[in-house]
Amino acid sequence: MKQLIRYTLLLIAAIVVGACSKEEGLTNDSATTGVLQMNISTTRAESSTDYDPMDHLVVRIYNNDGELIRKYTSKENLPERLEMLAGQYRIAVELGEKVEASLTRRYYKGETPFSITAGQTTPIEVVCKLQNTTTEVQFDEGVITNFGDDFYVWVVVADKVDEDAAGLGQVPALCFTKNGKGYFMLPEGAETLAWKFVGQHPERGEIIKEGTQKIVSGGKYTLKFSFSPDLPGYIECFTIAIDPSTDDKDDTIIFSPDPKIEAIDFDMSQRQDYITGKGAGMSYKVTTMAAMQSLIAEIDGTQTELYNVGQTPAEGITVTTTSSQELTVTFSDAFFAGRVGGEHTLTLRVEDTDGGTLQKSTIYRLQGLLEPTSADWDLWYNTVTVRALMFDTSVTSVKFGLRKQGGGNWVEIDGTPDGSGYFTATFSPQWQSATNEGNLTYYTPVAGTGVFAGNTYECRAIIGESSSTRSFTTAAGDKIYNSGMELWSTYRVTGSSMTGGTVPYPNENSTTAFWVGGNNAQTNELCTGVTIDGSNGKCAQLKPMEKVGNFGAGNLFTGTFECGTGMLDMFGYARFGAKYTYSARPKALRVRYQATVGKYTNTGKTGMSTNDYDYQRIFVCIVDWSARHSVKSGASYDESTFWDPVTASSVKEGNILGYSSRMITESTSGWVTAELPIQWYNHTAAAPNNNFTLVISCATSYKGDYMGGCINNRLYVEDFEWVY
Repeated sequence: MKQLIRYTLLLIAAIVVGACSKEEGLTNDSATTGVLQMNISTTRAESSTDYDPMDHLVVRIYNNDGELIRKYTSKENLPERLEMLAGQYRIAVELGEKVEASLTRRYYKGETPFSITAGQTTPIEVVCKLQNTTTEVQFDEGVITNFGDDFYVWVVVADKVDEDAAGLGQVPALCFTKNGKGYFMLPEGAETLAWKFVGQHPERGEIIKEGTQKIVSGGKYTLKFSFSPDLPGYIECFTIAIDPSTDDKDDTIIFSPDPKIEAIDFDMSQRQDYITGKGAGMSYKVTTMAAMQSLIAEIDGTQTELYNVGQTPAEGITVTTTSSQELTVTFSDAFFAGRVGGEHTLTLRVEDTDGGTLQKSTIYRLQGLLEPTSADWDLWYNTVTVRALMFDTSVTSVKFGLRKQGGGNWVEIDGTPDGSGYFTATFSPQWQSATNEGNLTYYTPVAGTGVFAGNTYECRAIIGESSSTRSFTTAAGDKIYNSGMELWSTYRVTGSSMTGGTVPYPNENSTTAFWVGGNNAQTNELCTGVTIDGSNGKCAQLKPMEKVGNFGAGNLFTGTFECGTGMLDMFGYARFGAKYTYSARPKALRVRYQATVGKYTNTGKTGMSTNDYDYQRIFVCIVDWSARHSVKSGASYDESTFWDPVTASSVKEGNILGYSSRMITESTSGWVTAELPIQWYNHTAAAPNNNFTLVISCATSYKGDYMGGCINNRLYVEDFEWVY
């Protein structure tokens, strides 16, 4: 398989009026001169070592009389432009190092004549061939298996291997202990390669095998060593020789022309500030030595083929083709107009039919609105900062606007300059206050202000007479565990010998603590998972029960539940609160429910009569509690533990930041989807990060803690989710 290492030297002749200095050693046989433009680039198809012959480059240029007129000893020293008289020349190239024997260092050389013709491009190609004699040593698996690491092979340029002379460097020699390749520069008259295998076999002792191979300069020789107990001496060496005159020779270095990309009337290595509406477009000239095969423009992750696809391959791009080797491409206002403000990298990649390639990039800085990212918004405080880049000195202010996608009025703010060409504005929600039934002040965001999770917004920047608009979608909000009430298991509720036991549990397993019902061994159907008409799979069924004259409301809440452990204890503790992490502030809680509401059948200590309807209730609280809040209910309830977020903005365990409550006063004819808007007692507090941060509660009787309600009430709930 041919291994190709390709280098390119670009030689371009063009008219230059004037004459070369006599110091160049050129014969003045023409009134015009040409320009030799040299540019070396490197591509590698494969390289077996880290050694780079290009690090040892020598380029010599001779005139037609054989006089040396230029010499360069490194790629860096090669001038890009060299003025030369039109005429005949010869270029000679050497790469690498002449070393008698080396595992890595190689030596290549080649030369070719070329002409400088005024006004024409002169492509040349210099083939630099490997001058070394190459030796490759290979060991089969049998050698490795039988000798381990205890073997080596000397390869020397001599009639016989003398290990002492080889070790002292008195002869060109290489030692191999594993598969590898080496390179020799043959001394004059050398025509024999000798090798010697030495190995220590664990059973047969030392094994030595020697041999020779006739060689020629520039040839390649592969020595394959194998082991067999049936071979004479146990070791066999099979030699493959490749004549250097054949095309099977690898490691050829080719000097040939590469394409060229030039910016027209600007420096593409410098950042370009471009103002849409005031620019004339940006143009590039692309030339190749062989016929052009492909020219691709890439910006903002989009690639566009420009060659041989017509004069306007994309909006804002114009291609003018001079020949199969030359074209001009212009990127107009329309190309830049639809892009966000900030920096954009435009990359051109050209390839010709000879395999020559070149890639060059220009960084453009565009005036206008930058697209907001997740780093620009805070979905708990519901703010977003928008930015615009502005370097037009004729404009001194920027006005920003924000609105939810789909229409509505723009909320506008004047931008503030930051001193580096950027203007910024931060949009925050406006809050309106009201008083609830408990005479407490709460706050809700004004519609159309601020940004919330999972929504798409439009923002704009007005810069002078131009306006740019961008849309952005905020990150999705948070999920509520087992929101659809699909996951059910059982757990053992703490209680007495009568109340403790295994009961239905609205979580995926008994160790998960998020949702819970008031089930116990005596009333074990207060909260169960069922499927009914219209439900989306399973839902939670809340059903009241009565035992020995004690009424228990059907209930579901976030927290834990346990019964009294004494033999006569007829009470339980509902401990409200679950640990929940908020990445975004919700506007409301959405829930799907179906309700049957009847009149009181058990009045208990509710203060209600059997003529009154037993209302049901769903409420949600975003709290910042150090511990769960415990409510003692049952036959010996403790009214001092009762709580209601409508009438109190805190409990002893901590603050209630926001809440919403829905009283269900009548039966539904089917499933209802309700949204409970969050009313914030403290809208400026940070997202809660205490031990317990969320309460959701559902009950078939809103006065169930007083041991009263309607035994026929039913409440089915599912699909809890935040609204943003």
